[in-house]
Amino acid sequence: YIKNYYKNMKKYTLIRLDLFRVKNAEFKQFITRFFEDFEGSGLSLDTDEVFKSLFESLKSKSDTYAKALEQVRAKEESKKISELNKVRNADFQALKDSIKPYKNAKTEDQQKAYHALKLVFDSYKGVVKDSYEGRTSRLHTLVNQLRSNEYNDDVVALYITNFVNELDKSNTAFNEIFNKRSLQSLQKNNLNVKEIRKEISEIYQNMANYIVAVTNVKEDPFYTKTLEVLNNSRKYYADMLARR
Repeated sequence: YIKNYYKNMKKYTLIRLDLFRVKNAEFKQFITRFFEDFEGSGLSLDTDEVFKSLFESLKSKSDTYAKALEQVRAKEESKKISELNKVRNADFQALKDSIKPYKNAKTEDQQKAYHALKLVFDSYKGVVKDSYEGRTSRLHTLVNQLRSNEYNDDVVALYITNFVNELDKSNTAFNEIFNKRSLQSLQKNNLNVKEIRKEISEIYQNMANYIVAVTNVKEDPFYTKTLEVLNNSRKYYADMLARR
């Protein structure tokens, strides 16, 4: 009888998913989707104290994981900003150097243009030591000045329009990234994404295994529905990985 009972029991399982192949940002979304699916299911956490404890522990750790990812993003943004700043500094130097061949120009127009533009560039001496915001503003002013009616003919006379355009482009690119940078300041204590993700994975797996085990014993609606919620997000990401 006992053998036939187990033989006829419905076997509940988790959809197979290799979480190691899920990228860090995707892993965050995977956990978030589980929370959203559970909250939308109408199920009550208070039904099972063990599940509730694991769920809340997972929620707490996932919040820390989100902060760790934001920290990584802020570091990447900071590195990108630094790289773009070097580009615009180089473009500014190239623009200044572009008039040097005309120091001893033979034509009066080019001599006049050289001296006029040298005075302009001299007034921007030390701009690379300004703050990021200050530098952006001053370089923007310089580009507008060179494109104005007062200096445009001089720029054309020395064939340096391209240098002006390149500075404008790199300064604008810097400003766009700088304005979109993460507003969250870097914390003093660095959060380890890898370690936190490992902890979350362990909690999630324990929770999922617990639900499967209880479902296979009880077949209670709470557990079968919770397993459906778990498998819903697992199927989505399993299918996504299969397409890669």
